[in-house]
Formats: sequence, structure tokens, C-alpha cells
Amino acid sequence: MASHDYDKAKTVHAALLSLLIAEPGGTTNHAVVARVSALCDAAVDAVNDIESRVAIRGVRSLAVLLYSHDGHKDIDAGSLQGPEAVRFQMMNALSTFRGRVDALERRPPSRPELPAIAPKKPLRVLVVEDNRDSAETLAKLLELCGYAVNVAYTASEGFEAARRARPDVVLCDIGLPDSDGFALAEALQANPVTARARLIAVTAYGQDTDRERSKRAGFVLHLVKPVNAAALLHILEEPQSPAAASSMRAS
Repeated sequence: MASHDYDKAKTVHAALLSLLIAEPGGTTNHAVVARVSALCDAAVDAVNDIESRVAIRGVRSLAVLLYSHDGHKDIDAGSLQGPEAVRFQMMNALSTFRGRVDALERRPPSRPELPAIAPKKPLRVLVVEDNRDSAETLAKLLELCGYAVNVAYTASEGFEAARRARPDVVLCDIGLPDSDGFALAEALQANPVTARARLIAVTAYGQDTDRERSKRAGFVLHLVKPVNAAALLHILEEPQSPAAASSMRAS
């Protein structure tokens, strides 16, 4: 049974919130990114379950964008743009984390919190994500739900993994260290061995131009981080229906 430290989780949440208020972002600040990363590690250590890890993964990923000179460019959230849009998404992710902490505290850990491995599903999924914590968290979630999962951390690793595993679905980040998700998608589409894979982009960029570029590259869906885990699982259960894609944008 999982052991959670709710007081520590609340302290970390408050520290992240205070840091976000004190540091507005918009310029490169490696020290703040390192501080956010350390606090996110502490949050996962305090409440280590799937829903909280997904929320904290969103905070960590968005911090990299906010505390850089151009990572927030072209990001929007309703009427907000740039750093303000990223800050809004981070606030939502922090709120989701705190809500999960409160829910767990009200409902003591029980058997449903540690679900049994679901029956194996025929769908093979490849996760291509350079953030190892994000990739491993998502892979664990999918494995618990019965999917066969492979993970790659670069575009070249993703291409080789796809050739070996022949995935049915590829969940691919756009920003990768050796190339980008657009180039990988085009390479997968051009290769007869991997051309039938269903490509789903997972990215922090949500402009119409980004979505159009994803479509041209061969992605059938363009999901904006932080991804809603429940909606993603629904999409995988009904792979022919893109209707759930709109719910994947951070609320």
C-alpha cells in the first residue's frame, strides 16, 4: 500500500506556488528551473501516484518553457499569450496536484489506488519523450492499463524502436534533443515498416500553426501538455475517434 506524506506535499505545493509568484519568467533562469525540478522531485516523493505525477510532470515541463528566453513564444491560453499563458497552465497543474493531495487525504489509501494490471491489450504504444520522468510516468500508466509500451528519448532512438516494435500508436514529443517530432513523423510515414502507426503529437505548443504543421507531418492528433491522462486513455480505447482530442488541452 502506498505511503503518502500529505503535510510535505502541501508544503511543496506552497513552495512551488510562491516561486511561481516571485519569479514571473520570460527570460532564461537556470537556477529557478533547477529549484522547480527539485521541488517537483520532492512532490513525487511525498505523493507518488499516477495522477499526482502527471500533474507534477506538467509543472516541470512548463517551467522549462517559462524560464527561458523563447520557450514560451507562440504559446497561448485563451486571451493569454507567452509567459502569462504558461504561468496560467502551471497554476492549473499545481491546482490539480493539490486537488489530488486533498482527495487522497480525505480517502485513505485503499486497494483501488493500486490497481491490478489490466488484461493485456493488443495495442502496441511507443512513447518518444526526452524528459525521462515524463516518459517513464506515462509508460507506467499505459502498462498498468494493459498496453505493450516501448520508450525512446530521442528521435533516432524513436525511429529504431518503431522499426523493431512496429507500434500501433506513437506518442511523440515535438521538442527532441537530436531532431524534432515533425521530422520523426515524416520518417515513420515514409518507411513501409512503420507507416501504419497512428501518430499523436504531444507538445507544449498549441497554436493553429503548430497544429497545421503536425497535420502536414502525419500526426492525426495534436495534444497540448500537460496531457489529461483519462482523456488519453479514452483516445487509445477508441483510436478512430479524434473527438476527445480537444479535452486534452490543459484546462
